[in-house]
Amino acid sequence: MPLRVALLQQDVTGPKDQILQNAVKQIQSAVSQHQPNLVILPESFNCPYDEAALCASAEEIPSGTTSVALRQAAIDCGMFIVGGSIVERSSSGQLYRKIHLGDSNASAERATVNESALFTAGDQPVTFDVGSVKIGLGICWDMRFPELAAAYRRQGCQLLIYPSLCDVRTGGMHWELIARSLALNNQLFVAFCSPARDEKAKLVAFGHSLVADPWGEICVEAGEQQEVVVADLNFDLIEELKIALIQLGSFPTKQAAIANALTQIRSAVKDKGAKLVILPECWNSTYSTEEFGRSAEKIPGGETSLALAKVAEELGIWLVGGTYPEVDAGKLYNTCSVFGPRGELVGKYRKMHLFDMDIPGICTFSESSVLTSGKEFLTFSVEGLKIGVGICYDQRFPEFAAVYRQLGVDFLIFPSAFDTYTGPMHFELIAQARALDNSMFVALCAPARDTTKDYVAYGYSTLCDPWGRVLCRAGEKPEILAAELDLTLLEDIKKKIPVLKQKRNDVYELVKKK
Repeated sequence: MPLRVALLQQDVTGPKDQILQNAVKQIQSAVSQHQPNLVILPESFNCPYDEAALCASAEEIPSGTTSVALRQAAIDCGMFIVGGSIVERSSSGQLYRKIHLGDSNASAERATVNESALFTAGDQPVTFDVGSVKIGLGICWDMRFPELAAAYRRQGCQLLIYPSLCDVRTGGMHWELIARSLALNNQLFVAFCSPARDEKAKLVAFGHSLVADPWGEICVEAGEQQEVVVADLNFDLIEELKIALIQLGSFPTKQAAIANALTQIRSAVKDKGAKLVILPECWNSTYSTEEFGRSAEKIPGGETSLALAKVAEELGIWLVGGTYPEVDAGKLYNTCSVFGPRGELVGKYRKMHLFDMDIPGICTFSESSVLTSGKEFLTFSVEGLKIGVGICYDQRFPEFAAVYRQLGVDFLIFPSAFDTYTGPMHFELIAQARALDNSMFVALCAPARDTTKDYVAYGYSTLCDPWGRVLCRAGEKPEILAAELDLTLLEDIKKKIPVLKQKRNDVYELVKKK
C-alpha cells in the first residue's frame, strides 16, 4: 500500500507547554493540508536538548502530559503519530527506548549531553504496522549501528524511522550518508526527523529532516528552519520475481565465451523478462587446474567483470556472474561476482569448500592444489528478497546453507559444475534438501554438457522452492531456464511447518565464526 508520511521539523524553543502546543498545531496543520497516514516528530521535541531541560521535562509514559496530548491528537486526526522522543521517567505499555546512547564529543564548538550518565539504555527493538507496512524504530545514535537496521530488515520492516538530533558539524558529514546507506543496504525506506536549527541552543540541531528510498536516493529533505516535509512511499512490493538461469555452452576462447554470455543475458531479459540473471560456474574458460591461472583476472578490473558490469547497467538488472578465476595478491580463487542494475559491483564470493574428490577411474579433481578457499559469506537484496551465494561443492555442507538462513536469506544461489557421475545421484537431491531444510528457494546453475572436455559438466540446472519441490530443470544442452519465484511460499511454509522456530538451541547450536 502507498503510505504518506509527514516529518515535522519543529522549533524547540520556550517552555515545555508552549513547545507542545506548537507540536499539536503543526500536526493538525499537516493533517489538514497533506492528509498523511503517519506523522513523525523529532528527537527531544518537547524541550531543548541540554541536561537541565531534559531532566526537568521527564514524565511517565503514557500518563504524562506529552503522551496524553499526542494520543488525543492521533485520535482527533485519525492517524498514526511517531512521537519523536521524550525523556521517560517510568513507563508501561509499548514504547521504544533508545538502545545506543550518544556519548560523542565530536561537536567541539558546543557541549553535548553525556547520555550514558543521564539515561538508561533500552534493549528491545520495536515494530508496528500501518496497514500492511511494517515499521521499525530507532533514535538518533542508533542510526550509526547498521546491525540494528539489519535486524529490523530480517523482521520484515519496510520503513525505519529515526527521530534524531544531530549536531551541525557531524550532520554535514554523515546525515545523508548514513540515511542513504541504511536504506540501500537493507532495501527499505529510512526517515530521519530533526528539530529545526536554533543557533542559540547549547547543541545546535542540523535540521534537514529527510526520507531515503530503497535505492539510497533522497526522496524529500527539509531545510534548516521549522518545516513540514511530506513523502509518498510506494510499498508496491513484488510477490513474484522473474529470474533466469543461463546454462551456457563452452567456447574455444575467453573472449568468445564472454560475447556469447552477453548475447544470452540480453535474451533472458528481453525475451524472458528476467530481473535477476544467474550464470554458471567456470563459464568463461575450461574447468581445469591448469587453466585457472591462465584465465585468472582481477575483480572487478578484469575483462569479464567489466563486460558483466556494463551489460547489467545496460539492461538495469541484477546479475549473478557465475564464477571465473580471480587472481589477488598472487593467490587464485574461484569467485562469483554480483552486479547491480547500475553496473556496480555489489560484492564477490570466493568458494569456501574447494572441490577435492577422488573416485578412481571416474573423476579425480583437486581445486586445493591451485586455488585458495574463501572465508566470507555474501548477501544482497533484490526488491526486499535477501539472497545468498555459494559455489558448487559448498552445497554439500548443510551448515553452510543454515548460516545463510540465520542471516535472513530466502534464496540461495549456487553456480555449480557437478560431474556426470555424482550429478545424477546428488545434484537434484541436494538442491531439494537445502531448500526444504531452510525453507528457502535454491538455484543451481550449471554449464551445459560438453563431452569433448576432460572434465564434463553434468548440466541440468535446477530451481527448487521452499517446499523442496523442483520448479524447473534444464537438460544437458545450452538453455535459458526462466521462472517466477512466488515469494508468498516463503511465509506459507514457515507458518505450516515452522521448523525454523522449533530448533533446540538449548541442546545444539549453529555458530557462525567471525
